[in-house]
Amino acid sequence: MLDIHSLIKALGHKYTPEMLSKIVADLVKKGIMEQYIDEDGEFSFKLTQLGAESAEDIINNPVQFFDLDLDLDFEDEDGMV
Repeated sequence: MLDIHSLIKALGHKYTPEMLSKIVADLVKKGIMEQYIDEDGEFSFKLTQLGAESAEDIINNPVQFFDLDLDLDFEDEDGMV
């Protein structure tokens, strides 16, 4: 299981915490991740069966799994995603 803090730590160089929260919420809505509350009361996340089956696609092209209506700016200062 992953918690939001470890996701922010791992991906914070690329996405803001707000963006990661929106991305994770969207993946939960799509059934790719499942949300839990751990024993410390923190949110944790785990891939669902669909997420496990889609993992390679998610790794190769994560932007295809984001909703465009999330209004997220994924470009860095060089215009790269």
